[in-house]
Amino acid sequence: MYVTGREIIPTTGRLQDALSFVTTITGSMNEKFNSNLAVSVELGGNPNKIWITGFWATMGDYQTFVEGYMADPKIQVAFNTADSVVSEAQDQIGQILRAPGERKQFAQMNTGRIRHTRYAEGIEFAMNAGELISSIAGTEMGLMSPVTGDLYDLNFVWYAESLQGLMDLQGKLNASEEYQELFANGSELFESKYESNILMIVA
Repeated sequence: MYVTGREIIPTTGRLQDALSFVTTITGSMNEKFNSNLAVSVELGGNPNKIWITGFWATMGDYQTFVEGYMADPKIQVAFNTADSVVSEAQDQIGQILRAPGERKQFAQMNTGRIRHTRYAEGIEFAMNAGELISSIAGTEMGLMSPVTGDLYDLNFVWYAESLQGLMDLQGKLNASEEYQELFANGSELFESKYESNILMIVA
């Protein structure tokens, strides 16, 4: 399974206009192509950023979707009007190694970076970590590796109904000796990068 993300930076002062444009066009694409695109905004990070994410069973499914919207004249006309509200956009593709739980309103994505000399070991460690973390927290922790971009990054993702729900999940981990030991053991396989992003799904 695969996940795609489009990171959008609205034109200065046009966040609400860009958000309206993005939610309208993604809604149209979901209806026309039976996709499951979701629109999110970032919390606790860059307030002027919008994300569009989608899940695909195969890369062939994603290719069919891309070819479909690129050949659709109405959608292309809409894209041509985006310049007034969108300053920058960048796409990312990832492979889902371990599926997260059901998509909910809030998502947290933690990103670590595997040491380039320990890649295979790092992936195996992360898969085992996903199992342990899921059992401790009581919800599924997803694991995603990049297909495009920095291939040594790994993304851990889970969902909750609220911001407090995300904090409660993290609290369970912090209180677990098993998790603390796991985290310490990972230092030999991962670099000292561990970043977190929180997204709120708005459409």
